[in-house]
Amino acid sequence: MPLPFLVSCSISAPVLFERSDGRFQLMDQQAPAPFMAGRGYLLVEQALAAFLQNVEVERVSFRPAILFSPITKEEFSSHVRVRVSQFFRSSELLDLDVSGNRLLTLNDQYYFASPELKALLEASAFRYLEFSEGFSGFAASAA
Repeated sequence: MPLPFLVSCSISAPVLFERSDGRFQLMDQQAPAPFMAGRGYLLVEQALAAFLQNVEVERVSFRPAILFSPITKEEFSSHVRVRVSQFFRSSELLDLDVSGNRLLTLNDQYYFASPELKALLEASAFRYLEFSEGFSGFAASAA
């Protein structure tokens, strides 16, 4: 049974806080990464969002995101919020349907790609994306 692949970014991302007005506040002075995942959100650069839309990833939606720097009072609209509607629990990993172009989320914090979507992303220009099969990318699996 094929497993999904945890998607992560090789570029360090700043800590973000989702404000009540829907903007994402940069909690440090680090530049935004092209792929930023956290509890309840996935933000990607516009080019990656367009790519995901073009390959028709199942059960996802897209909407513009605003990043806000409280230090400079600047707003950035360089990212898109990706809402992933296919949730799973860790106990379901071996039973997931990973056919086609799919994104899945574990605990609404970790994002996984189906093998087909992983192959498309690896062949794309998004060199900052990293993949690990199943739970092999989690620190606890190394023990």
